[in-house]
Amino acid sequence: MLDGEQPLESDKDGDGVEIDEAKEVYDREVVTSVHIRAIEVMKNVGVRITPDEEKTALGLFPKVAGLARRLHGNPSLQAEFEQIVNSLGLGGSDKTHLDHRVPTRWNSDFACLKAHFYFKDAIQILTQQEELELEAYALTQSQWRLAEHLVSLLELFDDLILRFSQAEVPMVYEVIPMLEQLKRSMARVRDAAQEPSIIRIAAEAVLLMIGKYYALTDGNEVYQIAVGGTVFS
Repeated sequence: MLDGEQPLESDKDGDGVEIDEAKEVYDREVVTSVHIRAIEVMKNVGVRITPDEEKTALGLFPKVAGLARRLHGNPSLQAEFEQIVNSLGLGGSDKTHLDHRVPTRWNSDFACLKAHFYFKDAIQILTQQEELELEAYALTQSQWRLAEHLVSLLELFDDLILRFSQAEVPMVYEVIPMLEQLKRSMARVRDAAQEPSIIRIAAEAVLLMIGKYYALTDGNEVYQIAVGGTVFS
């Protein structure tokens, strides 16, 4: 730990809200199950990821989220980062901080990654300074390319997540069309040959998860009417 760095509590989010560990475990199990199934489904259509691609993907978010934590917990590192940002002219929007990942906020992964990509030049300069000992957080060129694709993918979820995060959440008849739109967007990504294999597999995982939610609507007349309205609208 560098001088001036403050330890961060792992059982609270950025606003001091307690994290439900049981829910975290359950969510991880669900994600793992869907992830394995998506890999198998895409393998059957010739889309595979190599060990190197998997290593690149698995190392991305720990670096992105880790650097944000280091800067948030160390005023001297943050000041150094802001100096670089201003020297590059990237602080015009008054944004000089990296967004950090908050487990209790659905869209924090997107915000974290989007900010990281926006400050790419500044981060590369920062992590190259040996005296700061931040080399472990430096992304490889493959990870930067993957980050760009992921930002575009996660952006498809942003409006949807914001709607569900509001005090007045969407009604049933609004939710189904939104899921249908997301489903179509994910299908396009999954079928896009120019996308990295890991992105196409991720899109298939989303489609499998949407399928799980749709399965819960079987026998519910209100949901079925909403689906019918979406199909024939």
